Amino acid sequence: MKIDWLNKLKEVVRKKGLVVFQFDSDEWLQLLDSRHGANEFTIARSHLSIGKIQTPTACILLERNIFKSGIYFGVVSSRASVSTLESRVKIRRAHHIKPSSKLELPSLVTKKPHSTNLQTKLSSDEVASVLSSKLSVHLIEKLAEIKTNCGPMRSVTASISSPKRYKNNEAVQQDAVQTALRAFGLSADDKAVSLELVKGRETALDRVNIVEDSVIEHDARFVPGYDLASSDVTGRAVFEKDFEKLEVYTANRRPLEKVFGVDLIYLNKTHQNIVMLQYKMLERQNSNKSSPDWIYRPDANLESEIKRMRDFSIEPTPGQYKYRLNPQVFYLKFVKRNGAMKNSAIVIPIDHFELLRTSPECKGPRGGVRVSYKSLNGRYLRQGPFLGLVRSGYIGSYAETTVHLRELIQAVLQNGRAVVAAIQSQKKNIDDVGDYDPLNADIDKLQH
Repeated sequence: MKIDWLNKLKEVVRKKGLVVFQFDSDEWLQLLDSRHGANEFTIARSHLSIGKIQTPTACILLERNIFKSGIYFGVVSSRASVSTLESRVKIRRAHHIKPSSKLELPSLVTKKPHSTNLQTKLSSDEVASVLSSKLSVHLIEKLAEIKTNCGPMRSVTASISSPKRYKNNEAVQQDAVQTALRAFGLSADDKAVSLELVKGRETALDRVNIVEDSVIEHDARFVPGYDLASSDVTGRAVFEKDFEKLEVYTANRRPLEKVFGVDLIYLNKTHQNIVMLQYKMLERQNSNKSSPDWIYRPDANLESEIKRMRDFSIEPTPGQYKYRLNPQVFYLKFVKRNGAMKNSAIVIPIDHFELLRTSPECKGPRGGVRVSYKSLNGRYLRQGPFLGLVRSGYIGSYAETTVHLRELIQAVLQNGRAVVAAIQSQKKNIDDVGDYDPLNADIDKLQH
C-alpha cells in the first residue's frame, strides 16, 4: 500500500513541484496559535510570490529561524486572486513531520546537485519556493524513509487524489464516511485520534485527516473476534468530540470497483437509535436540455433489497420515555451520477419510497417505476435536516445493543455491497480506567 500512495505523491510533485513556505518567527507563532494551528489556514501574498504555485500539490511549512523547531507537511489546496496585488492560498491537512527544524532538512538530500539546490531555496528570502521536479521527487522519497512521516504523507496524498464527483463506489464510500462525520457534528477536515488500515486493502478511510502520525497499517486483520470474516474489514478510524467518540469501520468482500453499491449504517448509542442509508444513483435525463431531470430507475436487485429491509424492520419495544418521529431504519440517499460531491443529495425513508412506487407521477412511459426530482416535487429531506434528526435520535429504530448492527452488516456484505459502519458512544471516563467498557459487552465483540 505504501508504494501506491508514495508513487501517487511523487507523480503529483513531479508535475506541480513541492512548495516550501517559510515564515518569520512572529508570524509562525501567530499561525501556531490560530484556531486550527498549522493544520489549516489561508495566507495572502503578492502575485509574484505565490503566482507560480499549481494546486493541489504538497507543501512543506517551516520557520525561517533555523534554530527553532517545526516542520509541517500538508496540501496547498487552492490559489485565487483576492486583490489587484495579492493572491490567497489555502493550506490543509498539515501535520508535524521529521526532521524537526530547517537546519536538519538539507541533511536528508544525499545527491549533490539536489543538496545545493535545496540549500539555495532555503537561504532565499522568498515566501514560497517551488522546487524542481527532480528535487521534489527526491525529497519526498527521503522524507518517506522516516517511518513516522508516512502517516501524514499518506493522508496528504489521499486528500490530493480525493474524488470530487460521484463517479464510482470509491467516491460513494468516501461520501458515506463524510456523512457519518457530519452526523456526529464534525467536518471532513476534523482530525481522527487514530486510524487503522488493513495493508493492501482499498478504503475511503485513506482520506481521513489524522492527528500527527496516528496511522497504523496492519499486515494482519486488526479486529480479532469480529463476527464478520476477517478479510471483509478494510479500516477503522476513531474521532472524538466533547464527551463522545465515533468509531467508523469500512468493510467490503469485493474490490470497491466490483461491489453493487455502498450502504452507511449509523448506530447512535447515546440515543439508542440505528439508521441505515443506502445510496442510489440518479441518471441525467436529456429529454429537456434546458431543464434536465434526474431519474432513478430501480434495478433488478431492488425487490430482494426491500424484502430484506421488511424482514429486518421488527421494532423493539422502546423505553418508557423514548420517542421517535419515525422508527424506520432504512433510508435511500439519491446522488447524481458524475455530480459534484459538494452538492446536496436528497433522502427519503423506504416507506415513503414504497408509496411513490404506486404513485401515477412515478410511473415511467413503459409502466416501470421511476423517481425523479420533478416527481418528488420537494417531498424529500435535504441532507442537513436528515442528519439533524439522526443526531437528535428522532428517527431510526431503537437499538440498545449492537446485535442489530452486526445483522445489518452481514446482510449488506452478503448482498455484494460495501458498508460503512459508524458507532457513536460516550467517551471513556478517565476516573474509571480499568472498569469502563466504551460500548458495552456487545460492542466489545465487534472490535475485540
